[in-house]
Amino acid sequence: MRKPTHRQAEPGTWNQHDLLRRLCHALDIAKLTVDHLAANGYTDALDPSKNIRPEKIISETAVLLLAASSAISQKEVASRIHAIAERLMPHARSECAKIGLCLEPSVAWDYALPHVCLSRIGYGDPVFDELLRLSLQAQSHAGRERLPHRMLEQEWAAMGWAQSKCGVKQASRADALRLARLSALHRPMDLLASTRDDLYAFTHALMYVTDFNLNPAPLPRPRALLLAEAETLLAWCLDTQDYDLSGEVLLSWPMTGRTWSPAAAFAFRVLAHVEDQAGFLPTPSTRVDEAKARTGVERTQYLLATAYHTVYVMGLLCAMSLQPGFAPPAIPPVSDKKPGSAKRILKFIEADGKPTHWRDEFDRLAAPQTDALAGFLLHIALRRKTASRDLGKLYDLLKVAHDLELADSPAASQAAELLERLAAYSRISANPQCLPSEAASGVNETLSASSLVRCDTESQRATA
Repeated sequence: MRKPTHRQAEPGTWNQHDLLRRLCHALDIAKLTVDHLAANGYTDALDPSKNIRPEKIISETAVLLLAASSAISQKEVASRIHAIAERLMPHARSECAKIGLCLEPSVAWDYALPHVCLSRIGYGDPVFDELLRLSLQAQSHAGRERLPHRMLEQEWAAMGWAQSKCGVKQASRADALRLARLSALHRPMDLLASTRDDLYAFTHALMYVTDFNLNPAPLPRPRALLLAEAETLLAWCLDTQDYDLSGEVLLSWPMTGRTWSPAAAFAFRVLAHVEDQAGFLPTPSTRVDEAKARTGVERTQYLLATAYHTVYVMGLLCAMSLQPGFAPPAIPPVSDKKPGSAKRILKFIEADGKPTHWRDEFDRLAAPQTDALAGFLLHIALRRKTASRDLGKLYDLLKVAHDLELADSPAASQAAELLERLAAYSRISANPQCLPSEAASGVNETLSASSLVRCDTESQRATA
């Protein structure tokens, strides 16, 4: 396996050749995935949870090609996109997809999404366009109810189709912005108890609003607020070794602007290191023992089915980062955090005795870089203490965060609110002993003294 080089094309930024290599690797996997799985999907007789419909594979491959087209000036990328598109077109415009347009106009954009992505990069089909047009004219074409981020996906597909037909950006994206205001992007997330579904809603809504930084629309809230939340989500994903969601959340930086935070730069280093060690970005569903139990084509299909999505996410991330000026820093930039901040927060994490993959990369950094990641460590510790209901340590953690001037993040604010609610519950409950005394006593006094800085939700909405 070829190892990456970290020589920078620009001072302080990630090597462009390495980003290109990683994108090409993702595209090579995409070609294999189309060849092996696009026709029939994947069925695992031993574990049905690993089954994948072919439509999902076809759509996600088409999205990868669209995102990768931002680097199509690179001949290595252009040749791979062409080879994959040629293989993908028969599946994207299959007889099943065409009949689906006729029978189910309420899900027309679901059938048409791969077609739209291919059309946007120059692989159109007028016959499919005509069937799609007729389907969209049906009385029931809007007759399916969806979650806000899925509504955004539909609008994104519609705007992409208009762009592919007209050759120009659609004049107005008012509908997309209206839908974005209904999504997870418009209101503060529950950073201490959010689920994987919540994170998917956040990341996918951002993908559709920004159009993978190809034709971005205005964000429903300021970038700084969205990225402050994304940092907490990223810390949780990385700490749980969920590299799929880590990559999706990490897309928030190159899709919305050129600057990467120290935490985002560090997370990219971790993902790159894991990819280099494993040969691809792994998922929890890929089991080495299960792969070894299979042979030949069966093993190949198992590995592709369980890992292709995370490989695609890394490809998306590298494609976005290859746009001029959007590459991540080679090492996390230093900040004005107090010296020794990282060590003080690490004590709370190390007390859990839980091994972490990100720690290997963290220990390679110099002290100024680790202190720049003190906020990242704080977010990990906050999520852990909340999940374990270790309220006393959560309170102690917030006090340390205040001392280190780290308590102005949305996650710290939500943790302070949590303790305030529990302190109120302790006062009015018939069983006040249910809370640890160190968590309940004095918390209101601490909060009222403004020793913990809370982001004002109402002011966030007004700013947005």
